[in-house]
Amino acid sequence: MARIVKAKPLVGVLLAAALAGCQPAPLETMPEPTPTPTPIFSAGSIGPVNSGINSLALAPNATIPWEGRLLIAPNSGGIQVYSVEGTLGFKHEGQLYTSMALQPGFDLRNLKTGLLLAVTKDKQLVSLIIDDARGQVFPVPVSNLPTADTNAVCTLQSPAKAPLFAVLRQNSDFEIWKIEDTGADTLQATKISSATLKTPMNGCSSVNEQVFATEINGATFTIDISSKPVITHGIERPNGKLVAIAINDETAYILHSSKSSNVLQQITPDMQQTASLHVAPSLSIPAITSPGAMAISNWSFGGAGFSAGLLAIADNENNRVSLIVRDTLPGFDHDQEER
Repeated sequence: MARIVKAKPLVGVLLAAALAGCQPAPLETMPEPTPTPTPIFSAGSIGPVNSGINSLALAPNATIPWEGRLLIAPNSGGIQVYSVEGTLGFKHEGQLYTSMALQPGFDLRNLKTGLLLAVTKDKQLVSLIIDDARGQVFPVPVSNLPTADTNAVCTLQSPAKAPLFAVLRQNSDFEIWKIEDTGADTLQATKISSATLKTPMNGCSSVNEQVFATEINGATFTIDISSKPVITHGIERPNGKLVAIAINDETAYILHSSKSSNVLQQITPDMQQTASLHVAPSLSIPAITSPGAMAISNWSFGGAGFSAGLLAIADNENNRVSLIVRDTLPGFDHDQEER
């Protein structure tokens, strides 16, 4: 059973507040997780990717939902652009991208695009655009945005025309940046807020003004960004990936994957593990045996089946990506058929 981080010398440092003088909220005792993993089922499968998958991003199409795409950063480098039906389209040459965050519906000179920030293996922050019409990926210059010493990036809830991104630095800095197209020669970045956390973070996901992040040794934390960013809760976890899932404006949970388990741990924002999930076999789609990188979007990807958004999960065993319809996940209310 995963355990809540206790007040020990090392963990006390990890759970310290982001700013001096601030203390994290007290942690409650964790209940026993559900003993049998809850099955969830794939609606599609993409790949395989020969060199393996390092990170993922879903790229909805703002004007034609059924032309939404999945971005895969393979271990061999660059970005591969797939349709949600599994067709490989554009290939962007580049370094190995270890973290990707995409804001769909970004208006670039009246062209609808996805604005993508990505982190390379050598810790550089790269700004890219994926155009809705052709699915091509190309660099876009952004002024005032420092690029060096970056560990991870994730999107925050914000307007598509002025998206917010959380940027995690190697020196433990946590920054929030707004990026806009002001009509200048380059896009413009503005720092909204920042804080120095007590430990560097190497992965993040966000929902409802909270960021969930993993630190270098695997512990998972909640960071409150409603005022000055500050760590509020923490839980020890094996090293892995995470994604935050919004049920509605009030309810959300985290899915955490690790190489040491074939199930996904379901965790509340206050770091209580409540269940385990297992991606079971579905028709011709195999079960996920080694869950890795994940991405989620609540934008429509077209049709009745994909209109509520998608969760993408990479399987490190067969190098494929399973697509799971977002509102089939635990916690969502479903209309009951009248009888």
